[in-house]
Amino acid sequence: MGGMGSVYGSLMNSVCYIFFLVLLTSSLGFSFPIQWAFNEEPSNRENLLRDVEVGKLNFIHTTDTHGWYGSHVNQRDYDANWGDLVSFVSKFRENRLQGDQDLILIDTGDKTDGNGLSDTTSPIGLNTTDIFNEMDYDLLTLGNHELYRPLGTAQEYYKTAMSEKFKDKYVSSNVEFVTDEGEVVPFGNKYVYFETKNTKTKILAMSFLFNYVTYNPRAKVTPALKELQEKAWFQQVLKSYPESSIDMIVVFGHMPVTDVQNREINNLHAFLREHYPNIVIQYFGGHSHIRDFTVLDSKSTGLQSGRFAETVGFLSIDDVHSDDPNFFRRYIDFNKRSFIYHSNVSRKEKFSTPKGRFVTQMVDNLRKALNLDEIFGFVPKTYYFSSRPINSEESIYHLLKSKVLSGLKPDTKVNSIDNGRFIMINTGSVRYDLVKGPFSKDTEFIVLPFESEWQYIELPFKIASKIEDFLNSGPYIATLGPPRSKFINSRCSETVNSCPFINNPVLTEGYTTSDSFGCKGDDTKHNSLHEYNIPNVIQHIDVNENISDEETVKFVYYSFMQRSVLEAVNSIDKVKTRLYSEGDCKTYGGKSTRLLLREYIQNL
Repeated sequence: MGGMGSVYGSLMNSVCYIFFLVLLTSSLGFSFPIQWAFNEEPSNRENLLRDVEVGKLNFIHTTDTHGWYGSHVNQRDYDANWGDLVSFVSKFRENRLQGDQDLILIDTGDKTDGNGLSDTTSPIGLNTTDIFNEMDYDLLTLGNHELYRPLGTAQEYYKTAMSEKFKDKYVSSNVEFVTDEGEVVPFGNKYVYFETKNTKTKILAMSFLFNYVTYNPRAKVTPALKELQEKAWFQQVLKSYPESSIDMIVVFGHMPVTDVQNREINNLHAFLREHYPNIVIQYFGGHSHIRDFTVLDSKSTGLQSGRFAETVGFLSIDDVHSDDPNFFRRYIDFNKRSFIYHSNVSRKEKFSTPKGRFVTQMVDNLRKALNLDEIFGFVPKTYYFSSRPINSEESIYHLLKSKVLSGLKPDTKVNSIDNGRFIMINTGSVRYDLVKGPFSKDTEFIVLPFESEWQYIELPFKIASKIEDFLNSGPYIATLGPPRSKFINSRCSETVNSCPFINNPVLTEGYTTSDSFGCKGDDTKHNSLHEYNIPNVIQHIDVNENISDEETVKFVYYSFMQRSVLEAVNSIDKVKTRLYSEGDCKTYGGKSTRLLLREYIQNL
């Protein structure tokens, strides 16, 4: 466990290669061979695991679970479910901690939109909220996905933030809830102060959501720095908890710990350092779906723990009062093998706890009740989310634009006799690989969890043909592109990756993370996969071969993209012969991309 002073000068290596394999299947009721996903597991896999270093203060961190509480079927490296995690935390506390050590459990939000377990109910997350809440978190908060829908926001507030279990542990410093009566109240607590059980460490905890613009009438978001600079509650915090009265600050929230474009966490840290210059400030982040560890100064680091129940983040801190505290990080693969190893359980049979088994049964019962194993077809090969170039035959985006979107048929009210159409979708609507194997109800929501309604606008071909380039040439558009792409590529442009590309026949493919502490943060050694740049939008084009610039075409798009499309259209039309507005946008109708994908697979 190294001191910060010895490494700080050589820090900030990039995360240019955040490697992973996103191989999934969707059927628990079928026993399909999985040779397409993995080679036979080596008998010495335990020898490939890197241990954790337990310190005085220890943290277990989850984030961006997006409904993945039932494990990744056919993915051995992510084969644990939420009940297994419950057992792991219990056994870790029992077997790895001494009487003078503490363990703090933290989650930083985004709990729906990505899996059939959470997304096939109304409201979304109705049952998975109960499953998630079985974990005994010490600190938890929301992400932007908890603010996507008014019903979901109210559910998060009443079932979790204000629950008897979490009302003193749920923190959201810059998000407020709007009650049925229109009253604006804190979304949980603005901050919490507590003393750890064993080391008696005095901790002040705050939580911030990134600068998210929401049109949800049940929530209000204030930029983090503005919240601290302008709100009275923080002035009261400074009076009640001056630096001399606390040992450290924990800042956790749905905000990337590395963001070279907006630098939200850096600006937040600089402000906090003005008031707390000499104590440890530890950050836990989320949102960008990567494994990451960064150093802000000699007494401050940030940990981010991946996505989709693929990662359990571990952090330990020793010598918290010294001038050179020791920090240690580890990214634990979300599987039973790692959980058993790190919890020092002697035999597999001794791992599961009664509560863990109860939660596993909750997951299994819900899966059956939602009929998530209903099979619609068979995927002949894997189509990748980000580990293949965008125009590769193995890219999910290439499949959608070349094969799937062409199946869209409009409502009968829409005139289909014209010069053709463009069909555009945002890449952020695609959330995971489409893996070779059975295509089930669960698969649909894993790959395309969002509902999509189609609109269209009639435009001259010369304008319609330039919208894709316009939306892809500017900065990242939060509502359009996938979160990983922005943050991986922005950090790649900052520094040069120093970690080798791994290709070892003994290893499976998975995460090989480069972060500010180097190349050995992952608990499991894997082969590497490249990450490729993903644009904000893609489109299917079906227009007459000899169409002229002035001829009219239909430009079809997801309804929620309307603002971006209109901005593009009015920016491209430099002649300004007219200003396009919402009145020019009409309902196109037709099936969702999710159902179009199902039909395509069924017809193979």
